[in-house]
Amino acid sequence: MEPWQFYGTSTRKGDRIYLHLLMKPYETVSVRGVPIKQVKSVQVLADGRELDYTTRCAIADSLFNPDPLGELTITMPKSVIDAYATVITIDFAPANADF
Repeated sequence: MEPWQFYGTSTRKGDRIYLHLLMKPYETVSVRGVPIKQVKSVQVLADGRELDYTTRCAIADSLFNPDPLGELTITMPKSVIDAYATVITIDFAPANADF
């Protein structure tokens, strides 16, 4: 993941990306440039709680590209926010795509 794709610290291990939210997010967190059709789940690392998310991409990409890059918007309920740092995991289906 490139630095401009998420405004915060992120790390990756295999098919999982970790978003390290060091500042309190508002209602949502956005991540750009991800293979949106490969997203399997979005969870809070601390307790495994599933988070709701939506995806979007350009219409042309969704019609003509079988594996489009787009934006992932994660809903952040107040109940999952840690006072110091909240870590969110994004799991992707294994693929050869470089993201």
